Amino acid sequence: MTAAPVIAADGVAKRFAGTQALDGVSFAMTAGEVHALIGENGAGKSTLIKLLGGVYGPDAGEIRVAGRNARFHDPAEALAAGVVVIPQEIRVVPALSVAENVLLGQIPTRRALGVLPAVDRRAMRARALTLLARLNLDLDPDTRVETLGHAERQLVMIARALAHAAKALILDEPTASLEAREVARLFEVVRGLKAEGVGIVFVSHRLDEVIAIADRCTVLRDGRVVAVLDRAALEVERLIQLMTGRDLAERRHPHDRVPGSALLEFAHPATDPALERPALREREVLGLAGLLGSGTTDLLRRLFGASGPGGDIVLRGGHIALASPKDAIECGIGFVPGERAEALVPALTVRENIVLPNLDRLAGRWRLDARRVDGLVKKLMDELDIRPRDPGRPLRELSGGNQQKVVFARWIAGEAAVLLLDEPTHGVDIGAKAHIHRLMREFAARGGAVLVSSAEVEEIMAISDSVMAMRQGRLVARMERGGDYSEGALRKALGG
Repeated sequence: MTAAPVIAADGVAKRFAGTQALDGVSFAMTAGEVHALIGENGAGKSTLIKLLGGVYGPDAGEIRVAGRNARFHDPAEALAAGVVVIPQEIRVVPALSVAENVLLGQIPTRRALGVLPAVDRRAMRARALTLLARLNLDLDPDTRVETLGHAERQLVMIARALAHAAKALILDEPTASLEAREVARLFEVVRGLKAEGVGIVFVSHRLDEVIAIADRCTVLRDGRVVAVLDRAALEVERLIQLMTGRDLAERRHPHDRVPGSALLEFAHPATDPALERPALREREVLGLAGLLGSGTTDLLRRLFGASGPGGDIVLRGGHIALASPKDAIECGIGFVPGERAEALVPALTVRENIVLPNLDRLAGRWRLDARRVDGLVKKLMDELDIRPRDPGRPLRELSGGNQQKVVFARWIAGEAAVLLLDEPTHGVDIGAKAHIHRLMREFAARGGAVLVSSAEVEEIMAISDSVMAMRQGRLVARMERGGDYSEGALRKALGG
């Protein structure tokens, strides 16, 4: 007799206002299985996770745990049933110790002097050590969590899940902020939990990782299941086609543009002496590759005047001084930060976010030219495929990929000559990622120049016309197509 799935959804539906988020979705995961859940932004992944984790109840259908109908009224009931969701945003208490975070809500107590309740620190420490050992995590339980990196905090949360006897562990974009070596470490932990019989839902936009770790994969599109694939059937192009409903030809574009003259040159105090002065050319997408903490973000912010004076910068042959982002914008330099919250105002509308840095250019004698603004915004929303096509909708209601397109629209509206992009595809689905890549190429084809950073070596090699490598705050190499332009050479330059 086949064992019942550790967790399952049977024909669940969920509607929010006028949007059908899930429509008759069925999903089942067995004990000791890594089951990937993929789909574009807005496909219904987050809603399904929240149904499984007790945040929402289904409008129709049912959730089952170990074959029994489960009507969770809140996440605490799901947790008590052994269903643990670890969100992309790590939820720890930085000021507390590792042991206190691992056993949050389950801290053992004793009676001091036989009467007064007190924390049993010896028992807490011993219990935490046992749970950390299951993850091969060598951490002092007394260490304050605020001293840990993102990857270690994530493992602390997984240890907390084990403290709750997790039967189903749901990992939402667990590798989004991890370096390659940290991803490998996480995968070791996942395989260890799988061997113990824990079922793991693995939600990710990184399809190569899905193929590496998943036993099965459920693909969602527009709130419905379009495929459930076994491991042998997992292949990147097929997954993309299922997620998007189309073949993304953008992934195979030629690099046949000939770069023009230097548009932006800049001095960097820690450039390898063997390199020429860094330059960004017209009609070029220049990749800036570096591992997390390598200094790529600081360099981009400095070139936008957002981290103090930009230093010695030459734009179109003339020296410029950037004391602030306002100076950069006036010089035709746009910036898309890695954290969208730094660039956008969620409470404002799509229209307002697009025109925000372009108010002077779009103003009439006394006020904004409303007809001109509406025409420009409509044109950009159509060109960039910003969905839904409602310029008056609050930006916070858009998916991450569409919010990123709004930032692009902002700089296209401002007729920027240079775009500085810090991890522009971080956290967006494969369809939105391909569209953002195309926007970059189109911007360069119109004569602009793009400097884009990414910690994903495969991505930066694919989208760039040339690549600069950065390690520990130092520019160490530049690679041009036609030379030794390979992932192996770039990884060597990055020190990994």
